[in-house]
Amino acid sequence: MTDIFDEVELLTVTYKSEYIINRCLSNINENFKITIVENSNDIYFKEKLEQRKNTKCILTGKNLGFGSAFNIGAKSIKKKYILHFNPDAMINDEIIHEMYKLAKNVKFGIISVIESNEGTKVILSDKVKLRKVESVKGFVMFIDNYECMETNYFDENFFLYFEEIDLCKRLQQKGKNIYIAENIFVKHLGGKSHDPDQKEKMEVQRNWHYLWSLFYFSKKHKGIFHAYKITLRKFISAFFKLIFYYFINRKKHTIYKIRFLGLLNSYLGNKSFFRID
Repeated sequence: MTDIFDEVELLTVTYKSEYIINRCLSNINENFKITIVENSNDIYFKEKLEQRKNTKCILTGKNLGFGSAFNIGAKSIKKKYILHFNPDAMINDEIIHEMYKLAKNVKFGIISVIESNEGTKVILSDKVKLRKVESVKGFVMFIDNYECMETNYFDENFFLYFEEIDLCKRLQQKGKNIYIAENIFVKHLGGKSHDPDQKEKMEVQRNWHYLWSLFYFSKKHKGIFHAYKITLRKFISAFFKLIFYYFINRKKHTIYKIRFLGLLNSYLGNKSFFRID
C-alpha cells in the first residue's frame, strides 16, 4: 500500500535564497524527498542543503528563471504528485498531509491554497473545501505530475510572471480542473525568496519581465490585437516618463526605461533575455 512518502515529492526553485530556505525546510519532515533547483552555480549552497536527509539540489549554472528551473526539477521526479513551494512560503507537515488528502479525492491539475499574511494553518472540516478557479498563484501548488507532464510543464519562454496562469489555462484546455483549498492558509512572506542585498537588482528585473510577459501571454492566448490593446498605453506612458524623469529622478527614469525596453523587446518578438546576476 502506497503512502504519502511514496507518492509526494517536494520541489522548490531558489536564487540566492540561503537566508530563507532553511527556515522553511525546518518545518518539513525529513522523510519527504525534496528537490531544490538553484538558479546559479553555487556549489557551497548545494553541499550545505544536501546535508539534509532526502534532499537533492540541482545547480542550473545560471539564472534560467522560474519556469525553466522548475521544469528541470519536475522532469527528475517520478512520483505522482509534486508539491511546489516558494522558499518564502511557510509550509509544514500538516499542510502537506491535508493537500495530499484532498488530492486523493478529486481529479485535478493543480490545487493551491489561500495566501495568508498572518500564519499557516489548516481549518479542519468534514466537507471538502475545494473551489474551482481559472488560475492560482504559484507560491504553493500541489500538482498532478502525470497530468502536467503531458503539457511539458511550464512554457520556458517566460522568465518571470504569468507562467503559472499559462499552465493553468493549458491544463484546463485538456479538461483538468484547477482548485483552491479554502481550508488551508499558508503564510507567504512575499518577495523574500532571494537575498535582501539583491532587492534593487530584482526590482529592475521584475519591471522588464512583467511587461514582456504581459504582451507574450496576451498574444499567446487572445491574439496579437488584444495584446497591443492592453499594452500600448503602458508602452507610450513608459516612453514619455523615462524622458520626463531623466533630469529629476534617475531611479524612476531607470524603472520606466526598463519597462519600455521590456515591452519593446516583446513587441519585436525577442526572447525574455534580460538578466541581472
